[in-house]
Amino acid sequence: MAILGNGGILELSRETPQPIAMSIARFNANATPISISLANQGYWTGDRVVIASSDGLPFDVNSDDYADSPDGHGIYRGPTWLTGPSRAFYTGSDTDESPFYHQFTDTFTLIAQSGDTLITQSGDTLIGLSQVEDSDNWYNNTASTGLATTFDAYIHRDELDRITFFPTEAAAYAGDAADRIEMKKVNFGNFVIAAYSSDSGYAAAMNSAATSVDALTLTNSEQPLAKTITMPALFDTLCETDRQWVLQCDLESWALSIDAANLDTTAIGETFGEHIKSLVRGAGTLNFLVDHRNQANELDSMTLLRLVLLTENQCDTNAKFYLYKNRNEPTNQINGSAYYQCDLLLTNTRVDTSATDLIAGTADFVATSDIRLKVASS
Repeated sequence: MAILGNGGILELSRETPQPIAMSIARFNANATPISISLANQGYWTGDRVVIASSDGLPFDVNSDDYADSPDGHGIYRGPTWLTGPSRAFYTGSDTDESPFYHQFTDTFTLIAQSGDTLITQSGDTLIGLSQVEDSDNWYNNTASTGLATTFDAYIHRDELDRITFFPTEAAAYAGDAADRIEMKKVNFGNFVIAAYSSDSGYAAAMNSAATSVDALTLTNSEQPLAKTITMPALFDTLCETDRQWVLQCDLESWALSIDAANLDTTAIGETFGEHIKSLVRGAGTLNFLVDHRNQANELDSMTLLRLVLLTENQCDTNAKFYLYKNRNEPTNQINGSAYYQCDLLLTNTRVDTSATDLIAGTADFVATSDIRLKVASS
């Protein structure tokens, strides 16, 4: 039995966004909600990221109601930063209603050896100071607030390129305030944001990078980590080889031509540079239905629209065009998967919004690497 078409199966692997070094100037502490401004367009809503700072982070990881950044808290009342547990005796408004120093508040009644209460000549009771406040810490510390130097979560990116953090990918897409992970107003210094990895050594690499960045005065409030410090080796591995493949849903069909000799690459050269023309090995078209939804381990069709907008920023996309995937037939057919694989550059999209009809789209692409036909056993 010949292979039956099934509308086209496409898996995309987007370029892993490069790690970023950022200063506290990118932390919007006085905004509602508190957020981080991120100019790098490689990070999308729904991406899982790691944020790291050697001074701690603005998240309450240990659930004690304080950010896990002891030195990031303020010391005096009234500044931008929260004061933390060492100033918990500040009560009420920032006025003289609250004591400035936490001292001389715990007293005891003075008594004689016989047990009689000592009083003054006028009849007032004599009291003593317990000095219990001497054991209090003037500064916040790891024991009082906790210290978290790395934290991973899913990001939501708004129209002003401000990111907030959520516990799940679905929550990040929805962006509901009730699900948002609260950030607290603390000064946690320079920090690093990078794509998440489950590699056992990745947390240590993030901490190493954050420690190196913390001691620097950054030229820009946001700059590539690779241009800031000597990158830990694990980052290169993540960005180059640890790519995640995600199924492209809402795809109706794909067509691929590998006759590069007859392709008209004039428009490609005008848009992306003449050097791209020499890399073209094929071209094709994707037909899809436009939808925006959250589906586990799948990308909706909005991804294709984003990829076209990112191509001029050299967004590197690798694709697998499946002839069949995970086939398991009882006949003498060879099971498993067969697919073409190549790097691609989306060059154009067209969207049809005809009344009372499903919104359909078409995306044109060129293959910018050798096109390989692969067969994989199940």
